[in-house]
Amino acid sequence: MFMDNLALERLINEANLLLIRSEEELNKPQGQTMSLAACQNAKLSMYKLLQAYLVKHKIEVSGEENLVQLYEKCRDYNPAFNQVTVPEMGCVSDNSCSMEEYCIHSNFVAECVERGKEIRKLLYTS
Repeated sequence: MFMDNLALERLINEANLLLIRSEEELNKPQGQTMSLAACQNAKLSMYKLLQAYLVKHKIEVSGEENLVQLYEKCRDYNPAFNQVTVPEMGCVSDNSCSMEEYCIHSNFVAECVERGKEIRKLLYTS
């Protein structure tokens, strides 16, 4: 998957919006938080941010990779990704993280959001 600058910018904007939505969900008063929505938005944001990182650095993305595979490609390209512990997320099993798997507990979702922020930082700084 190769894209022009406008498509890359759109991908990054979508990822940032999803991450913001996750944070907003987590900031709701206890009992009103939708952990499933926050989790799904955070994971999709990370997926898009990892795609954007690879596309930005002209590394081919097939669109078939799962979240962990994208992470591993980013880590192979830039060892700074070793600091982002995607493989240790609660939804990762068998070296994959499907969008159908999710965390119910808001603490785990908060960790997922933080990982998204770390990935976003690497996207903008390297």
